[in-house]
Amino acid sequence: MTEPAKVDPVFTLGELVAETYEIRSLLGSGGMGEVYEARDRSLNRRVALKVVRPNIKRDYLLREGRALAAIHHPGVVTVHTMGEHRGILFLVLERVQGLSLDRMIDERRSRGERLGIAEALDLLVSIADTLSIVHRTGLAHRDVKPANVMLAPGGRVVLMDFGLVLPHADRAGHRTVAGSLDYMAPEALSGRLIEGEAHLLDIYGLGVLAYELLAGILPFDSGDQTQDALRAKTRSCPVLTAHRSDVPTPLSALIAQMMAAESSERPQSAEAALWQLRALRGRLGSEGSARPFAVLIVDDDPDMRSALTLYVRAAAPDAEVEAIGDGRHAIRSVRRRVPDLLLLDLDLPDINGIEVCMLLRGMHLGDSCMIVSVSARATRADVELLQQLGVRSFEKGPNLMGELVTLVQRMRPR
Repeated sequence: MTEPAKVDPVFTLGELVAETYEIRSLLGSGGMGEVYEARDRSLNRRVALKVVRPNIKRDYLLREGRALAAIHHPGVVTVHTMGEHRGILFLVLERVQGLSLDRMIDERRSRGERLGIAEALDLLVSIADTLSIVHRTGLAHRDVKPANVMLAPGGRVVLMDFGLVLPHADRAGHRTVAGSLDYMAPEALSGRLIEGEAHLLDIYGLGVLAYELLAGILPFDSGDQTQDALRAKTRSCPVLTAHRSDVPTPLSALIAQMMAAESSERPQSAEAALWQLRALRGRLGSEGSARPFAVLIVDDDPDMRSALTLYVRAAAPDAEVEAIGDGRHAIRSVRRRVPDLLLLDLDLPDINGIEVCMLLRGMHLGDSCMIVSVSARATRADVELLQQLGVRSFEKGPNLMGELVTLVQRMRPR
């Protein structure tokens, strides 16, 4: 058997790149490129340098850099800058320390352990939240898998490696088989991706990741050839509860839906999957028991509080609804009990709704619920800031009831 040709590293240890970045170690290497740890001499900090190999088009790295620069979210690495050294394009990224999700799964598997349902849902909610932000920028990741998820200090869950990132409507990408076979959707394997549906590749990958996270094994024996993988994935999806009986039936059903062979049968956005995952997590009590769907309404206008309560009741008659009129009481209420859904007016008499969102996110109290701003005067800057905080915005007006009813119905587990 012929030994694979040895590939020389792009940079050498100790090399000073662009007179600023001192190469310390090789963090990872693949067919397309390499990632190094380096010391930024100017700012005296550790960074990651990513380069593509000489035979790979520079567009891959440029596209990744631009994609990352457009996103501001804790689930995505920060891009510092892009440069060139010896004719080699490189990307300077935040150096994320932590444990990769695939390594954590392997360690649990080696000890005969599996993740708790609540623990798995926490991870899935974080990944789905990041994907929803990525998709809102018009991009798809295309390589969602445990090896590309980093568990960082402070409970931060980071989606890594945007090297295959693709705009939703990129026709050139439709014919390219790229990614990891076990986590690739059938339409990616066959090269028949429909324009505008690249984000549904990520929904499929998230479903496979979720199955592996809970079952400890992959759902399909895909083999090592594209056609073998395609044949396996067009068969009936295995039932998660057959491998793990304590998984709630709605969660098993949602994961199966995410892995549907037909893209039209999957949740049509990461946000839709996120709503259901958050609702499932919220309905698990301290011992895994279900609790009622809970909604907190915060608006200083009593008539609007009554209207919002009516809208929620129209979609969820059995929901527990609390309605209050100011931001400070809202924070106290969330501290007592985190709701599934928080409907928040931006114009409050004490601290405004954006400050409430920032406080809840800073204290990680808002991580377990869906926050929706409901305002008549939100500016574009307000909406963009709320998006970075993972908050969806609705405008007060004639369409509000329909939007809220649809939201609540989608959030509640089927």
